[in-house]
Amino acid sequence: MRKNIVMYFRKRPLSHDPFATFGTKRSVYHKFFQQGVLRGFNMFIASGEENYRSPLLFRNAFMYSFDHFEPYKQDVYADAVFDRSGGLRFPPKEIGSKVLNCIEFKQLCNDKNAQKNILGKYMPESFCIHTQGDLSACIKKFNRRSKIVLKPARGMQGKGILIDAPSKIAQFHIEDGSEYTLQEFVDTSLGIPKIANSHHDLRVVVVDGEIVLSHVREPKRGSLLANVAQGGSIREIPLDAIPQFIQTVTQEIQSLLDKKYDFPLYSIDFGIKNKTTPFVFELNDQIGFPTETMVGSELFIQRTLDSLKRRVDK
Repeated sequence: MRKNIVMYFRKRPLSHDPFATFGTKRSVYHKFFQQGVLRGFNMFIASGEENYRSPLLFRNAFMYSFDHFEPYKQDVYADAVFDRSGGLRFPPKEIGSKVLNCIEFKQLCNDKNAQKNILGKYMPESFCIHTQGDLSACIKKFNRRSKIVLKPARGMQGKGILIDAPSKIAQFHIEDGSEYTLQEFVDTSLGIPKIANSHHDLRVVVVDGEIVLSHVREPKRGSLLANVAQGGSIREIPLDAIPQFIQTVTQEIQSLLDKKYDFPLYSIDFGIKNKTTPFVFELNDQIGFPTETMVGSELFIQRTLDSLKRRVDK
């Protein structure tokens, strides 16, 4: 009997072409579903919390057929789920072995202080900040002439990040009930040999235990934030151009994460200091599909399907 793989969105209008507005990523999504069918799976897309019934039942799903999606009249039992919902409302903990990614891993990626507890040896010096007193005390641990970074522990897309002198950061008001990460500023201005000439962050995407994509992001003029949402640029890096010291650290991190979280799909953002010293900035669990022009798009599709098959077989 053919097994069922469901790609799940929390909010996405479903139709014969639910990816029609995805631009150059549309064809990659379709190829993902096509390759899944060629591997012998029934491939579905589902959307909406109201259409999920625990455990692993989805209503009002659409089934992929050749080059389009068709409404499926029956409930679908998923043998594996590719979670594209974002946030922490899905998946429920009890389906952890069947979903890419499990809720525990999503929670880790949503909490920079939790990441420090696991990956602290690879990260800049960091402190958890809950109160104004925490901020005042921890700021004293940094050189007053250096820059430091204050960022929401659960922020994303570079929102709310402050990079400034300790005397300036000390003036920031910590609201009751909030949580921040205070961190050493990593000076990446010397770039990465043959990849970047100045400030940057380097992202590697890991799927099923293998680096499948990499790109470098560089801030716009006058900014230190490389996030695309903050105006930064992005450029794909060939996998054979990734420095060996980045590959080594990535493999060490994989050995920690893959065993604990069953080979999740994630990215690691690095900053390189003095051209050769890597620091982990953060992990991300919601990885955008590559565009059709990216060299790594085929490997991304195949390894993602490998990871889902791992879950089907459980």
